[in-house]
Order: sequence, then C-alpha cells, then structure tokens
Amino acid sequence: MANIKGGGFRLGVDKWFDKTYHFVDGLVSTDGVQESSVASFGTTAVDILTTTIDPGYTVRLDKIQFGATYRIYGLNGSFVGSVYAYWRMQSKNFNIPSGGFLAAGSLGAVNIAGTYQHTVATYKNAASYSEFSLSGYINVGSVPYAPLEVKLTCNGVRAGIAYARVKNSSFVRLVGHTVPGT
Repeated sequence: MANIKGGGFRLGVDKWFDKTYHFVDGLVSTDGVQESSVASFGTTAVDILTTTIDPGYTVRLDKIQFGATYRIYGLNGSFVGSVYAYWRMQSKNFNIPSGGFLAAGSLGAVNIAGTYQHTVATYKNAASYSEFSLSGYINVGSVPYAPLEVKLTCNGVRAGIAYARVKNSSFVRLVGHTVPGT
C-alpha cells in the first residue's frame, strides 16, 4: 500500500518544480507599474520589503534566478548623501527527511550580491528618484531549500529621511525538485 503524505507527494518520489514569484502585485495602473508600499529610513537599517516565498512544501533548489528594481529618493530637502542597500535571502521553515522523520530547519540569511552604496540627491517632489536594478543567478549552496524569505534593507549614511520602493518587475524564479514526503 502506498504511503501518502498530506502534501500530495508520494514518499520517495520527487517532482520537478519551476515557478516565478513576483514581490509586488496589484491592480492595473495607468502607467503599468505597481510598487511596494513606501518605507522611510534614516541612519538606522530598515527592511523596505520582506516577502516569504512558500510553495506549500519543501523544494530542493537547483537554480535561483533573481531580478529586482527599486527606487530610492529623498524628499523636500530632508536628505542629501548616500544610502546603503542590500538584498538578503534565507531558507526558512523547510522540512527535510531525517532518520525516517521530517526535521524542520532554517538557515542563516545571506547577502545576495553584497552591499551597494547609492548616491541619492534631495528632490523637491516625489516624482524624482534614483532607480537601481540587480539581476542574475544566486548560488544555491547558500540557499538550498524553499520556503525562503527575501528582504531589501536600506539605511542612510547621514541623518535625514529617505524613501524606498520595490517595483512589480522584481521577481525570484525557483527551479528544483520537491522533497519527497514534505
């Protein structure tokens, strides 16, 4: 008799997995661009975007493709200078078979591509901004399983307030195999 787990995958059988997740979605807009909620930050690091990618079961990742576009701007003379921005990813709340049972796990967060220092000028209105893009493939040795969490964190070098948003074109594509029994 077959042993079936509630997740729909037969024990001992894995399934190919290839799916793209967008960080931001929303209704149709006049200019075709949806963005995340705006987040303000100063000299203390603030998570601009935190999103959990949960396929509903554990996926052993073979490839992670990443693309992100984000906007940073100062407003009304409150900020002049540079900001640090860094994207982090973390395998979190996954299950893997261990000794005939499922073992829960989480790994430490890793920087996706280092820390970037961006120059952000002071603007008179919110329509002026600095836009930055980052794309490529991420080493799966550092992030071997999904579910996972993705974060954009920013902080300013000088006192003042800056704002950041993530555009709807930002995504992560996960390619791998389901972990049997999860």
